[in-house]
Amino acid sequence: MRKPRVMIFDDDPMFLELLHIFFSKSGYEIFSYSTPVVCPLDENAVDGCECLAPCADLVMSDFQMPKMTGIELLQRLSRRGCRIGKKMKAIMSGYSDEELAAQCEESGYKLFKKPFTYKEFSVWLNEREQYFDLSQQLGGKKINRRYDFKQDIEYRLNTFGSDKKFIGFTVNKSIDGLGLRIFNPLYAGQKITIINGLEVSPLNGTVVWCSKVGENTYRAGLRLCNN
Repeated sequence: MRKPRVMIFDDDPMFLELLHIFFSKSGYEIFSYSTPVVCPLDENAVDGCECLAPCADLVMSDFQMPKMTGIELLQRLSRRGCRIGKKMKAIMSGYSDEELAAQCEESGYKLFKKPFTYKEFSVWLNEREQYFDLSQQLGGKKINRRYDFKQDIEYRLNTFGSDKKFIGFTVNKSIDGLGLRIFNPLYAGQKITIINGLEVSPLNGTVVWCSKVGENTYRAGLRLCNN
């Protein structure tokens, strides 16, 4: 039996952290993003969703974000064939007007006005959890088999003019990816280079997801790039 999984999109780091704490205490696996990323678990899927099953049980998105609104993000996911039901999606907004409420109602999304109460959120979450099928594996055929792989690494961010180096650890690996344990936050879509610690270095990769798991500790998924 797996943990329930939630994907959260919000460019407010404080609010993202609050949701992370809440879902962590509730036993969720959390994929969090500070920018809207369409199909975040497989950025190479250009023709649409290739999953045979949903990639999460819930999706929550802030309304006002860089590049697109939360409504636009969820709509793009749907157009790509996202298998997460519309009743399992929610929009969060610091303001609410009739037009936004109408958009959410028409699309079937729950609308939460920030700051929402613990009671309001818990009622909705409890209702949604009745529909979870925790015996169903998530992610379908996109997920490559991963193997335990423990290794100290040194990496840098591919940011212009930055030579700062960071220390981390690999946790597991697949044919084209690495699971990392690190001590500074990354964001989906960010490019990094592993410069020491692996048999083949340097090695470039793209961050697929990053989730906080403790004080100053993060887990991240890295998609390796062909050099």
